[in-house]
Amino acid sequence: MIIVRKSEERRRSGNKGQSTWMTFDLENEADPLQKGFGILEILNEEILSPASGFILHTHKNMVVVTYLLEGVIIYTGPLKESDMLESKDVQKVNVTPDTKQYAFNVSQYEDAHVFQSGFASADGASSPDVIKKLFTHAERQGVLRLIASPDGREGSLPLRQDVYMFSTFLQKGNHTIHELKPGRSAWIHVVKGQIRLNGLDLQTGDGAGFFDERAVSFTANSVTEILLFDLGGQIPEDLKNGFRNKLEAVGIA
Repeated sequence: MIIVRKSEERRRSGNKGQSTWMTFDLENEADPLQKGFGILEILNEEILSPASGFILHTHKNMVVVTYLLEGVIIYTGPLKESDMLESKDVQKVNVTPDTKQYAFNVSQYEDAHVFQSGFASADGASSPDVIKKLFTHAERQGVLRLIASPDGREGSLPLRQDVYMFSTFLQKGNHTIHELKPGRSAWIHVVKGQIRLNGLDLQTGDGAGFFDERAVSFTANSVTEILLFDLGGQIPEDLKNGFRNKLEAVGIA
C-alpha cells in the first residue's frame, strides 16, 4: 500500500525569519500520520532567512539527521559546542527532550535550506553524540547513495537505528528501483523536481509511504533530488486502518 502526503497537506509554521513545513503534525489528532510513519517521526523542511535561526525540541529521546541542502549554518546541540554545516553536509545527533538545538543562518544575504528527520530511539536511551559528513553531488548522481545506516556501512553516518537513508540526484527519464525486504517499509520525499511513482505524479515537497510493498519504483520527470528512508519495525495497525478507511470513504479501496 502507498500513502501519499502532498506538499500542501504539510503544516506550515514560522515567522518573518523562518518557515517550517511539517510532513508529520503531532498536533493534528485527525491525521493518521500524526505520529509519523513507523520509526520516522519527524520530517521537517526549514527555510532560514539571512541572519535568522530556529530551535528544534523533541518530545522523546531521538536520533535526528540534518541535511543542509543550501547555505551555511551554525549548529549548537547536546555537546554545547557550535559546529558549522555547509551545503550538502549531513549531520547525525542524539537528542533528549531536554536537548536544546539551535541552527543559525550565518549569511547576511542568502537563505539556508534545511531538512531534519527524526527517528525514535531504539533502546530509549540517547547519549550525546554528533557526527557530520559531506556527500557530494557527484557521488549521488544517478544512484541511491547510502548516507545513513545502522552501522555506518559504505561510509554512511552510523545511526544505531534500523534505518537506511539514501539520497540521489536524477536526470529526466532516470528510473530507480529500491527493493524492500519482507517486513520493511519506506518513505520517499521529493526534495525538488518531479517523479512518476506507481501512476502518481509527485513534485517538490510531496512524499509517500510504502508498506506491504516489494519495492519503491519511480521515474524522474525532470531534474530531481530525492531522499529515501528504508525503515525497520512495524507500521502501527491503526495507521494502516486509518488510510484504508480513508480510501474506502472515497471509493478507492
